[in-house]
Amino acid sequence: MLRQGIPKMINLIDGTATDTRTASLASVMMRNLNASNTWADLAWLRDLWPRKLLVKGIMSPLDANEAVSRGVDAIIVSNHGGRQLDFAASPLSVLASVVDTVKARCEVILDGGVRRGSDIAKALALGAGAVMIGRATLFGVASGGEAGARCALSILESELQRTLVLMGCSAASELDRAYLRTASHLNSPS
Repeated sequence: MLRQGIPKMINLIDGTATDTRTASLASVMMRNLNASNTWADLAWLRDLWPRKLLVKGIMSPLDANEAVSRGVDAIIVSNHGGRQLDFAASPLSVLASVVDTVKARCEVILDGGVRRGSDIAKALALGAGAVMIGRATLFGVASGGEAGARCALSILESELQRTLVLMGCSAASELDRAYLRTASHLNSPS
C-alpha cells in the first residue's frame, strides 16, 4: 500500500469509471451478479464450447453429479475463498464426498484453504487431481513480483516433499485416504 496506494478492483474498471474506490467497484460487481443461471445454461455453454469446460464453486455431491451430467470436464470444489459466505463449509471438508460422487467421470480440483504443503497432501489423499494455490502466489507477487511467486511455490513444494517423507509416502501420486486419519477413525474402536 505504501508503493501503490489502496488496492483497487482493476478487473471491474471499464475505463469510464470515475470512482474507483473499492466500495464503489464492489457495488458494480454486485449489480453484475446473476442468480438466474441454471443447469440448462451450463448445458447450453457445453454445446457451444468445444474445449475443456471446468465449473468452479461446486460444494455438494448433488451439484457435482449434475455438473457431470451436463458434460463438464472438471469440477473445482471451491467456496470462493469463503469471502462471500463466511459460514460456508471448507472445500476440503466436502472434497471426499464430491470425489466419491463423480467416481472418475471427471477431474476434481480443490480450490481454497491451501496454505501449506500438508494441505496439498491432504487434498491429493482425498482424491483431488490437483489443487489451486492462487493465494500463496498472489502474496508472493505482492511482496516480490515474479521472484516472490517463485519463492512461494518453492516453499509449498518443499513443505509437500517434507510432508510426504513424514507420512512415509514416496510420491504424491501414491497418496490415498489410507494415509489420513479421519474423524471416523477416531470414533471407531481399534
